[in-house]
Amino acid sequence: MYSGPFDVLLSMIADRRLDLTEVSLSAITEEFLAYVRGLDLTGDMEEASAFLDVAAVLVESKSAALLPGTDDGARDEQSLESLRERDLLFARLLQYRAFKEAARQLRARFDDNAGSFPHPASVDVPAAALLPDLVWTIGVDDLAALAARAFAASPAQAAAEHRLHVPPVDVRGQLAWVCARLEELGEGESLTFAQLVGGEGDDMLVARFLAVLTLFQRGAIQFRQDGPYAPLHLRRAPGADLRAVVADSAADTERDLA
Repeated sequence: MYSGPFDVLLSMIADRRLDLTEVSLSAITEEFLAYVRGLDLTGDMEEASAFLDVAAVLVESKSAALLPGTDDGARDEQSLESLRERDLLFARLLQYRAFKEAARQLRARFDDNAGSFPHPASVDVPAAALLPDLVWTIGVDDLAALAARAFAASPAQAAAEHRLHVPPVDVRGQLAWVCARLEELGEGESLTFAQLVGGEGDDMLVARFLAVLTLFQRGAIQFRQDGPYAPLHLRRAPGADLRAVVADSAADTERDLA
């Protein structure tokens, strides 16, 4: 329930059919003072203080507006402070009116829906008879296995520092895999890059491409391509120690982590 000095001010402005402006506050100052004089100020001291505070602001602002300024139109500091207090009172009155209007609309919506009731969400007996029988395709052991997998996938309480950044694909592991495929080749045999990445995703493709670049940088592989966009054939360079390349890569990784 809205009450107090702001509610009285709004009612007086509405009764006079005035727009809510600073001018309307000056117009109803005398009416508001008469209302305050008729209050029982001993009943509720907190409410009485609120009315007296608003009344004081109205009186001071009206007096400041009536008093003439200096020859150049300037006003003294006290008059300016009174007008600032009036502007603040006006802003608070606008807020009060906005909240009161919002409360009125909410109350109206509550009243409009007062006769509405939620559907019980039950199924009639004839309709329930049309439903197919529930066939269980999972047992207690299956549910237990699902729960175990869910609990195992739950995040750890503490993160290991050496796993703060885990790449989607282990590039060093893919380097070892590529070296193993090249070591399986016979004398004079080769394989294509498409065979190395066939059926894999983008992350794996990039990892194996980086592995091939590493091997080529170390001089461990040779390649042949007959033309642009032609298949890229790879083979181990004569005398190349592919296992040493993998070991050196592991040592580089450990050194970077350190």
